[in-house]
Amino acid sequence: MNKLVAMLFGALALMGASFSAQAADMTLKDAGTVFNQWIAGWQAKDAEKIMAVFDKTLVYSAQGEADQNYTELKKGYQEFFATKPTPSKWKATPKEIHALGAMAVVISIWEQTQKDDRGKDEEVARLRSIDIFRQTKAGWKIVRTINYSEPN
Repeated sequence: MNKLVAMLFGALALMGASFSAQAADMTLKDAGTVFNQWIAGWQAKDAEKIMAVFDKTLVYSAQGEADQNYTELKKGYQEFFATKPTPSKWKATPKEIHALGAMAVVISIWEQTQKDDRGKDEEVARLRSIDIFRQTKAGWKIVRTINYSEPN
């Protein structure tokens, strides 16, 4: 995993990402706050609130799907919320953070549950997410996210 994190930081440096000596390093608590904002947007079926956690330069990757940019992801949320009943619930647990000034890589576990036929919460998905954050004037924003199924 450390090799992956080193490669991600290297890629960011090559892409011209700037690290501000004045910026405070991100914490797991900061990441949790951003993830909770996403979850609140999901529960409210509010694509604007969800998208507020992402930078406009976002590249979103999910296992088995084509990469999406900010506009494509937003459109997907809007279409989903317009056609689906009350969404399932998500819980995010940040596990690791590798931060350097205005950039951070956060590794987390996301669990999705929904009610079964008996009304009991049932886990329907468990994902590992690698998110690259950049500190902006508007706070921490996700610029790259990679999501894949967590083995059972």
